[in-house]
Amino acid sequence: MPHAPAPPTSLLPPALLQELARRRLVARFARAQGGAGERPSRARGPGVEFADHRPYQPGDDIRALDAQVTARLGVPVVREYVVMQQLPVLIVLDASASMGVGQPQKFVLARQLAAALAFVALSGGDLVQVVAFGEGVHSLGRMQGVNRATELLGWLGRLRPGGPVTLQGAQGHASARAPKGALVILIGDFLGERDPQAIQAVQARGQEVLALQVLSPDELDPARLGRGLTRLEDAEGAAGSVTVNLDAATLSAYRQALSGWNDALRQTVTRHQGRFFQLRSDQRAGDILRREFFRQGVIQ
Repeated sequence: MPHAPAPPTSLLPPALLQELARRRLVARFARAQGGAGERPSRARGPGVEFADHRPYQPGDDIRALDAQVTARLGVPVVREYVVMQQLPVLIVLDASASMGVGQPQKFVLARQLAAALAFVALSGGDLVQVVAFGEGVHSLGRMQGVNRATELLGWLGRLRPGGPVTLQGAQGHASARAPKGALVILIGDFLGERDPQAIQAVQARGQEVLALQVLSPDELDPARLGRGLTRLEDAEGAAGSVTVNLDAATLSAYRQALSGWNDALRQTVTRHQGRFFQLRSDQRAGDILRREFFRQGVIQ
């Protein structure tokens, strides 16, 4: 997909990044796995946070023996500690040509949200991979640690929307490589014919879905385009152009169709405890993070 040749400007204000650095992503059932992260797991082993005592078993490290408790009970007892692990986070960003429409452009907000969520995950020690699809499917690879944030934000900042690759084509490439129990964050307009099937495929792999739908004000209310004969262009070129009469009946039918489509999308996501947010491209990323994600527990 196209990249800007010049170095990108900051996607997010420094003050917002400082605020996000103290936050963490919240998963409902996605689970921490392996690695050296900051999330307590059910596993017990070497660590710094005391969990419990248990009877000594052959093969245990004698350095884990609790001398005081052993002396008091008369049987060898070892200390157990909480093992801190990392959450696998996969962010799939729609960078196809359809995201380049709208005023402001849908891709601007979508990219900022991808950057913010990736930054929060990196700050929390999670294992992060970002995949963008448009003119092909592109990935920066798995990353961990806030020291990788500059590289990731720079990569996102150079992306430009273009091309016809669909969410279904991208998620087959990406989510199949993410482990079961990963948190998969999908960001796009979800107006593709096969997008619901793509979301279901992610959930079928036992991965938790957070779906962020970004639509332009004109897509939500085409009455803003005016009335009468209007020529509509397919941003990805597959359907060409069509001329429609934007009268009251057409606008009403469009609103009903869009509402039904989005209701079905929401049900598809929430059926397996996923979360679905519909966002407008003229909203500020910082406002969305504070008013939506902080308050509703996506980020804490």
